[in-house]
Amino acid sequence: MDPRKVNELRAFVKMCKQDPSVLHTEEMCFLREWVESMGDKIPRATQKAKSEENTKEEKPDSKKVEEYLKADEPPSEESDLEIDNEGVIEPDTDAPQEMGDENAEIAEEMMDQANDKKVAATEALNDGELQKAIDLFTAAIKLNPHLAILYAKRASVFVRLQKPNAAIQDCDRAIEINPDSAQPYKW
Repeated sequence: MDPRKVNELRAFVKMCKQDPSVLHTEEMCFLREWVESMGDKIPRATQKAKSEENTKEEKPDSKKVEEYLKADEPPSEESDLEIDNEGVIEPDTDAPQEMGDENAEIAEEMMDQANDKKVAATEALNDGELQKAIDLFTAAIKLNPHLAILYAKRASVFVRLQKPNAAIQDCDRAIEINPDSAQPYKW
């Protein structure tokens, strides 16, 4: 379901809880009948609401109902609900990391050097030296930009550094190279 529509519905229900007479307006006849057909009861309209319903002039509650139902945006009033952002990682705004030249010709010597850098990066990662691991994975990627695992491993470090945009870029690149690799999907 569209989250905006759910928010609109939530605001409408809140409004109905605060003033059930809204459900006794002409516009809400369909909703009132549906709720009652399911065996539920709607609180009786207050005398004020009944007299308003009998007049043909526009009712304030009707305007609110129309605003909530026809709005393209969620209601502007602030919610009583507090959102718990614990554990939410804010997006990083760093410049994009180096990705290597995907059109580069890779010599066997470069592959060996890339593998050595990968081993050193893994050791740095195990020692908790995250920035050193990033630098070594980047050097390995420059040497062999066709190896998906290098991007996936660097993405795992970016996740630990709470840099989600960088991790996503690396995972996307790893998936481009090898869509069957599980690591980038994990990160």
